[in-house]
This record gives sequence, C-alpha cells and structure tokens, in this order.
Amino acid sequence: MFDKSNCTLKKLDIVVSPNSFSDVCAGATSIITRIKDWKPDDIGFELLTGGFTNHLVKCYLKNNPDEAVLIRIYGENTELIIDRDLEVRNLQIMCEAGFCAPLHCLFTNGLCYDFTPGEVLDIKMVRDPDISKLIATKLARMHSIHRNVDGIDSQDSIFPFLYKLFHQIPESFPDPVKDLRYKSLIGPKDKLKEEIDCLKAHLLKTESPIVFCHNDLLLRNIIYNNEKKEVTFIDFEYAGYNYQAFDIGNHFCEFSGVANFDPNLYPSKDFQINWLKIYLEAWYIENKLNPKDITEEEIEKFYIIVNKFALAAHLYWGIWALIQSAYSKLELDYLKYAKLKLDQYFSRKEEFLSLEFKS
Repeated sequence: MFDKSNCTLKKLDIVVSPNSFSDVCAGATSIITRIKDWKPDDIGFELLTGGFTNHLVKCYLKNNPDEAVLIRIYGENTELIIDRDLEVRNLQIMCEAGFCAPLHCLFTNGLCYDFTPGEVLDIKMVRDPDISKLIATKLARMHSIHRNVDGIDSQDSIFPFLYKLFHQIPESFPDPVKDLRYKSLIGPKDKLKEEIDCLKAHLLKTESPIVFCHNDLLLRNIIYNNEKKEVTFIDFEYAGYNYQAFDIGNHFCEFSGVANFDPNLYPSKDFQINWLKIYLEAWYIENKLNPKDITEEEIEKFYIIVNKFALAAHLYWGIWALIQSAYSKLELDYLKYAKLKLDQYFSRKEEFLSLEFKS
C-alpha cells in the first residue's frame, strides 16, 4: 500500500523558461545544484526531442555521462488536461512499487527525476518477441498494483476524461486559415459527442476490469535496457485507474508510430493472441491464480475486448490532439494528428464493434 508519509518532495520556487536552450540550461543548473553536489561547470545538457506536450532535458556529469537526471518542463496550458498533483502521487506510487525512476524534486513548472538508461522503443523493437514478452509481463505486474491507495480515484478515467476533453474542444480558431482547416478536417463537434456516448454504451458491456493503468504506453514511453534485458515504462502523466483492456488496446494502437504514422502496422491477430497469452499468464501469477487454467476461449474473448477498447484509444488521442492544437506552443501539427487518429477510429469502428465471441 502507498505510504503517504513518503510523499514529501522538495519543491523549488524556480521557473525554467523553455524559450531557448540557454534559458533551459540556466534553469536546469539552478535546480541541479540544489539537489546534487554538482558544480555548474561540470554539468552537460542534452535537449531530448520527440515529446508531444513537454520539454525534456537530460543533465549529466561531463566526466561521467551515466550519472544523469531529467528535467521535464511542463508544456504551456497542459494543466487544462493533466492533473499535476495526481501525476506526482502516481509517480510516487510507481516508484515505491519499483516501476519508475525516483523523483528528486518539483519546481514551479516541472519536475526532476532520475534518468533511465536504455533505448527508446521503435516500430521494429516493439515487435521483437523477447522485448514484447517483457512488455506484456511488466504491464501485467503494473496492472496488479493494489487499489487501496488513499487519495487516488479507483474508478475508470477514460470516459470522464473524454467528456472533459470534449467540452474543451474549441468552437473555432482565431486564425482563419487554421479555423478553415480545422472545420474541413474534423467536421462537426457534436458528432464526436455522439461517438463518445455510443462507445461508452458498447464498452461498458465488456466488463473489463479496472486496474492501475499507464494510459499512454506509446513507443517512446518504453525504455529497453539490453544489458539488463528489461523494459521500463516512463512518463506517467496520464496514469490512473482505468479499464485493463484500454491500456493494452492503446499500446497496440501505438505500434503504428507517431511521426510516421502507418495504420498498417497495427499488430495482427496472431501477434496479439500470443502477446495476450503471455500477459494473462503473468496476470494469473501476480493474482495468485494458476496460469494452467487459462483457456483458448478466454484469450479469444480478451482479444475481442482489447480491440474494442483500441477504438477508445483512437478517439481519446484524436480529441486530445484537438485541444493541443488550440493551446500548445510546440511546433507540431496537432490537427494532422487528430485527423489521423479520428480517421482510424471511424475506419475501424464497424470492424471492431462487430467482433463477437463464437463458442
């Protein structure tokens, strides 16, 4: 059980400006020298790319690059979507359970935590049999964390969050060119509300268990350490209790990548069945059940439910990207990403919702 007595974190009254690399380095130095016995001239910096909402910088000792921490600077207006207090509690729960690197401190617009060495997954690595087995096993362990955690809502988060996001979708954009593109790409806002209602009614019937989920298990949030032969999940901004099948379905959706999104990379049924079997074996062991009791019928039903929840993942991130297109200052084409995710939702909707178990 999570011990609230361990929740005290150093909080620094420092704002790190993301406006330039020199500003980031200056702010990061102010933080590092307060939590580490490092001299400013000994610190090296590397701005990490690929983030969708935040700025991330690796700070390391020049004479020992393996000694490193990460400074994450929150993206502007991300508090509209992310509960930062809840994020910190989630991180501490994960740290205590051995699922993520220790937190060092909070600062006004971000946090600092240990660097996790290894390789960020790509579209090939995630399909590697050995690595995918590690992911399935680790996720089953994370999903088995006990639910009796004070201050953490153990109800599902996907549908409340979807409705919250829906109400934040802008009616229009001040920039007329962007507004025209938004309306031509996305269509009527009310249509999305109808889809949330429809999907909720369908998915509630699946009775997928509610567990502690990562909720954002895209490839760059999985680190593989070849030397230790282990995977680590990072970035628990969206973590919380949710449907088990959502976390897995969302992970499968991320096989298609982000920057070079390719829906044809969604994993095949054969791959998923094998992955889900490994997951269920680990899930049974974690929950003190006999994995020999797993049946082919159970795996098939699980496959059906996971793919139905993959629709929720597409809808979730499609609407999320619409919010980002309105408020984020990062130079990313969020409207394009929203279009890609929503197109996947509509193109797969009939196929996945019609899946039924045939005994």
